[in-house]
Amino acid sequence: MKARTAAALCAAVTVGMLVPVAGCAGDGSGGGHGNDGKRSVGAPDARDRGTAPGETAGEPPGASPGAPEEGGDGRPAGRLGAVELTKDEVPGLVIEQAPAGAAGRGRPGADRAVCRPLATALGSQPQPRPLGSVVTTFAGEQDGPDEGLLGTVRVAEYRPGDAAATLRGLRDAAAGCAGGFTMRTGEGERQVFDAVERVAAPRLGDEAAAYRLTNAVEEAPTLITVVRSGDVLSMFFATSLGDAGRAVIPERLVAAQVRRVEAAGAADDKGVGGAGVLPQGDEG
Repeated sequence: MKARTAAALCAAVTVGMLVPVAGCAGDGSGGGHGNDGKRSVGAPDARDRGTAPGETAGEPPGASPGAPEEGGDGRPAGRLGAVELTKDEVPGLVIEQAPAGAAGRGRPGADRAVCRPLATALGSQPQPRPLGSVVTTFAGEQDGPDEGLLGTVRVAEYRPGDAAATLRGLRDAAAGCAGGFTMRTGEGERQVFDAVERVAAPRLGDEAAAYRLTNAVEEAPTLITVVRSGDVLSMFFATSLGDAGRAVIPERLVAAQVRRVEAAGAADDKGVGGAGVLPQGDEG
């Protein structure tokens, strides 16, 4: 990206269900294009509660039981009220609160059932449905080490066992779809991935996993990192408009977010009661 403001704008419009980032690839930074010349990256809505049983794909999600109340400034109160990163909390990254209602509608689909958890992770209606969630966007600063990187962070609190089940389903899907898969966003955009590669996961939380998805048309990868702290998932989604081969989700960003989750007491006491470090050799 050629300017900090351009990077921040591109990051802001990534919020939602694989929402195309129109105009972000034409800056000469080496990024590729999607099927229609647009780029996309998955992330859920800042106030999305998922689709409850009985709701159909394409319907706006309703409020879920136990969802955190919002304070007077529109930010969530309660257990998730203190987990949002501040604008300059992570050096080299511009962080902003995601606007409510920015997500796309409907639920993504995959060409094979085994790949559906991956498609769902890239959408705005997570399954199983969390109790509540907050989302921030991030973008690399101009001339910084992460220039061109943009994405979102979603922190979601689940009922007991659902966070672990979500991560387990994502792991199974990534293993079963290593050779690639085809999906459609909830708005009907077709996405074709050549491969799903497991990469080194951060040694944080109770367990973590990280993946790199390559697109059949775009040069830029889709990056996913997930850290579970008790019944809370911190999910990171990113792409890069710069050097695709060097694109990673910064570890300092992941560490800062997980610290906030654990400090806020949003995670299950049993889940965070240990050292907060993965067993040796567990890379998702």
